[in-house]
Amino acid sequence: RKIGDKFTSEYINEEDKGFWNRSDRDLRADQRLDFQAECPKWLIDRKGREWRPALPRFIEGVIVELMTKKPKKPNSGNRKCCKVQINVGGERKVVRARIPGEKNTLQQHHRVLIQYCRNRNLPSVKYAVVRGQMDAKY
Repeated sequence: RKIGDKFTSEYINEEDKGFWNRSDRDLRADQRLDFQAECPKWLIDRKGREWRPALPRFIEGVIVELMTKKPKKPNSGNRKCCKVQINVGGERKVVRARIPGEKNTLQQHHRVLIQYCRNRNLPSVKYAVVRGQMDAKY
């Protein structure tokens, strides 16, 4: 909260103002704003547990395997996917990523940039390759 910010309850008329007249929503909003001011990076929640910081938007990885997957019903076709090995927080993970577009020249051991982007009709595929970056040219 910055200096000079108004509480949500401060927009109530003067005659209606009072501790008991504040709505539940206003009280919760004020608590949330106060909490955000204390913990701006959201690394600790209200109960004092540490939150894991969010993933970076773009993650660099190496293609381990190329494959095609069939989507769920009622869609059909073969969607181009790949397994990508990424390094996140010092731990190595292999995730599946979709390769958008009609044609691609990706091969094993190519370096790609991926971002979290779920595709509803491809189960277990939670990432998408960013085209035009690194080895994933247009």
